[in-house]
Parts: sequence; C-alpha cells; structure tokens
Amino acid sequence: MNVVRGLARHGKGLLKRTLRPMLSTSRSGVRASEPEHWGLTRTPSGGLALDGIALHDLGQRWGTPLHIVNAARLRDNARRFLARPAHRESGCEVFYSYKTNPIPGVLTELHALGLGAEVISHYELWLAQQLGVPADRIVFNGPGKSDAAIRDAIAAGVQVLNVNHREEIAVVARIASELNRRPRIGLRVTVGQGWSGQFGIPIEGGQALAAYEEALRSPSLDVVGVHAHRGGMIRSEHEVTSFVGAVLAFTDELHDRLRLSLQVVNFGGSLATPTVDSLPARDVRLNRAFHAPLTPPDPASALPIERYLATVVGLVEDFHRARSRPRPRIFIEPGRSVTGDAQMLLAGVMSIKDQGETAFAILNAGINLAESCRSEYHQLFPTDHADRPTKVYSIVGPICTPGDTLYWAARMPRLDPGDTVLVMDAGAYFVPFSTSFSYPRPAIVMVDRGEVKLLRRAEQFGDLVTFDTALEDVDPAHRVPRA
Repeated sequence: MNVVRGLARHGKGLLKRTLRPMLSTSRSGVRASEPEHWGLTRTPSGGLALDGIALHDLGQRWGTPLHIVNAARLRDNARRFLARPAHRESGCEVFYSYKTNPIPGVLTELHALGLGAEVISHYELWLAQQLGVPADRIVFNGPGKSDAAIRDAIAAGVQVLNVNHREEIAVVARIASELNRRPRIGLRVTVGQGWSGQFGIPIEGGQALAAYEEALRSPSLDVVGVHAHRGGMIRSEHEVTSFVGAVLAFTDELHDRLRLSLQVVNFGGSLATPTVDSLPARDVRLNRAFHAPLTPPDPASALPIERYLATVVGLVEDFHRARSRPRPRIFIEPGRSVTGDAQMLLAGVMSIKDQGETAFAILNAGINLAESCRSEYHQLFPTDHADRPTKVYSIVGPICTPGDTLYWAARMPRLDPGDTVLVMDAGAYFVPFSTSFSYPRPAIVMVDRGEVKLLRRAEQFGDLVTFDTALEDVDPAHRVPRA
C-alpha cells in the first residue's frame, strides 16, 4: 500500500511539473492592469511612486504594513457619483456606505464633497454625528438595530430610517410613539435577485406589500420610501436594468394597491471596483496546483460610474414620466466603487523560504489585514526592482496557520527580505475586516498633492491590552510590565 501511495504521489508531482509550464501564461487573454491605472508613476530608479512620493520611502518613514489613501482618486470617484447625467432632471443623492471603509479621515473628505452617510449600527450613527454630518444627510439601515440605536436615530431626525423586516415595524413605531416623533421610514425589500436571507422583505408572495400596509396603519410612522440593495458586485448594465426594473415594478404596485406615492427610492450600492472581481473556485484550484495565473478583471468591461448613474436615473425618470407621476428622490449608497481603488496596502517581505520551483514570500501582512485577497482578485506589484528575473511565489502572511495564504502562486520579480509589495484596491473592507491577530494593525496615511498626512497611527503593543484588567499595571509608554 505504501508503494502504491508513493507512486501516486510521484505521478501527481510529475503531472504538475509537466502541466505547469503549459498553464503558466494567461488563459483569458486579459492582461493585468499596469500601475498607471491607479495613478502610480515610476521614480528615476524604477520604483513605484504616488504624487511623486516613492512608496518604498513611505514604508521607511511610517513602517510596514501601511495603508496608503490616494486623495486624488478618492475625490475623483466622489465627484463622478455626484454628477448629473446629461439630459436628466437631476442626479442621485449619494450616501457613502460607512461599513466599507470607516476611516474618519476618509469620511471627512467625502462629506466635504457632499456625500452623506449610510450607517448600519449605533456606532456608525455616532461616528457620523461626531464628524458633523447633518441628520438629514444620514440614512440608517441594517438587519439588527438595537432599541438604543433606533431611539437615537429617531431623536436625531435622520433622513430615512429603513426597516429591515416586518417584525421591526412595531419596534420602530413603539419607540417613535414614546418619543412623540414621526420618523421618515422606508422598508427594505428583496426582488428575487441578489442578497436575501436576513436582509429585507421579499416582494414575492405579497410579503412586502403586507408590510407596507402594516406600516401605513401606524400613526407614528411617516412611510416615505423603499430600499433595496442588490449586494455582490454589479459589473454590467444588464444587472442594473434588471434590478432597478424590479424595484420600480413594486413601486407601481404600492401606488395602485395602496395609493402610496413614494418620495424616496433607494437602490443601495454594489457597483464594482473595475479591477476587482470574485475569484472562481476553478481558477483558484488551477492556480494552486499548476501555477496558472489568476484571470484579472477587464476594467474596460466594467460598468463605469457615469453609465451606472445614467442607467439608474434614466430608468426612474422615464418610468415616472410615462405614468405622469412626479419623479421621486433617488438615493444610492456606494461603498467599494468610491474608496476601493483609492487605497492600497504596502506590505514588507519578512523572509523568503525557497523550495526550488516555488518559494514562499512571507509578508508582514496576511489574512489579518487582507483577507479579501483569498476570495477576490487584487493586483499585486513589487514597489521596486521590477527588472529582476521573475519567480513563482506563494504569498503568505505571518500568522501561524496554513490558511494565511493570500496568493497561492504569483509570478513576481525576485523578492528579498526588506523588499515591499503593494496590494491594490484595498479601500473596500480591508480596514473594517482587519484584526489584531498576533500583530498590531498598521498606520493609515493619505497622499494628497505631494503631501503625506497621517490619518491613523499604527497600533502599539499596549493598545492591544488597553482594556484588560489583568494588565492594568502595564506602562503604556514602554509597553512592558512594570517591575
């Protein structure tokens, strides 16, 4: 039996060695985007730079890992969302999804440009208020709202409080009555595509219609809107047209059956970052076994912000014009498409474990900071030495688990300890999903017109035990126990 197993292992290894050269080139014909796509340039020595600042130098100054926010790209994305599509009455009212990248320094920039806040928790509501966001520029969503959060949202007078499920209607009505307030509410619905489960009330079977009937019976509630969020990553105009059409069809039913003319139609977010897409399981298997390159998304085929807005606004305005009804306010709640490609993660190479055909490049950032790399395509660049001979690396983090693998097989110029690499499109869910798993979390800086601004200092050892009573005698200045 051992002989058979040995032959099987030998045969499998031979198969991999035979097929890897054949599969080592792109199978899709789509080339990975170059650094210039993100506004990066080259220094005279060939290193990557942002606004003339060498990224390697940023790592030297602030340490690695390091989140780097590109202020120019951030503002450009925000302004594109705020633009009015040509030949239309007006555009959309934009509420940035706080859960996507809740960095106060980033949020402040977005609010200064005119974006509101879409929040899903009591903390996020508090944060928006701390940042000075007016109540009428806040939309409160989420499947799980505490009584305290609902109370504060109603007391503040947020623009819309969206009820997630029918059982929540009575809770909101009770608290509104106790406060002697009549909050503006919407109901979240699902349209048979995209997210469902714990999110929203299905239109199918009349469930959403019955929920609206119940909400309208309450004198404590001002029912003004409908909310729907597709979820996932919208990359095509067809996906938008199908989703928006289903929501508008339901608003027709509300108008005809309940005589309810909505003031607000909210289509949520989900527009994709052009250079990010989910990784097909088959691609991951081929990458791991045969070093076949992962298929990069084609940015040219992704739905641009301008076309997304034109489609949404056009469908809503044409729908209501055809029925001689006034156009409602159109709300959208983008997240990843605003900040996703406006941030990058700079990681340092701690060590190289070379096994011949494949080497392990051990970074100081792994699933604790970049968990999304395991399920999404994120371009990876060396910040320096792009002219070195290439080698296939398994890009792994420093955590003591085999699950800490970001890229099973990535062909990179030769890496040495002390080098740095750049993970692109780190502005969507990298920061909120990060953990202090064995390592403190990194600093966050913003590069703006050639200047560098610290948005968040790096965590220190003492920060990780701040609330632990067993270590109350730790000296925070030295981060070691006192003698």
